[in-house]
Amino acid sequence: MSENLILYNATMISRSVGKTLQGNKTVKDFKIKVFEKVDTLTQKIDTATLTEQDIIDSIGDLTHEFQISFGQAQKPINVMLKYHFYLMKSSDNNIKKILHCPIDSFNLKRLGRGGISLTKINKEMYLELQKDIQKRSGIRIEFDTEWDKQHLRSKGIG
Repeated sequence: MSENLILYNATMISRSVGKTLQGNKTVKDFKIKVFEKVDTLTQKIDTATLTEQDIIDSIGDLTHEFQISFGQAQKPINVMLKYHFYLMKSSDNNIKKILHCPIDSFNLKRLGRGGISLTKINKEMYLELQKDIQKRSGIRIEFDTEWDKQHLRSKGIG
């Protein structure tokens, strides 16, 4: 089941970068690189060696290689790490504290920044947003998890 969730999200997320990829890079290239990054990061989650810098570096690598914004690059990484964590390691509080909240339009609205597009978010703004989320929520991924719970309840699932 976790593989289906990850594949579904990778497909949905890659659509948001398809129109902005520069040069000879394709959406397929982007997906392959995202899965390589996520594979490395999830191995670090599983061995309790993940650092916040690992996440930031992976996002930065995608930003540079595909000439997309930090805001666009962070979303597939953070969403898939969140799913992996909740499906595989949800009792590891040390890892939970390291993970970042996926930034999307819903979370931007909750932060009072509703008019900002992911294409306009650079590394500095991204780090500011994560800091703001941490102040509000304590644990960053829980800021996004609350939306997930509300969404499931609204669909009669949760």
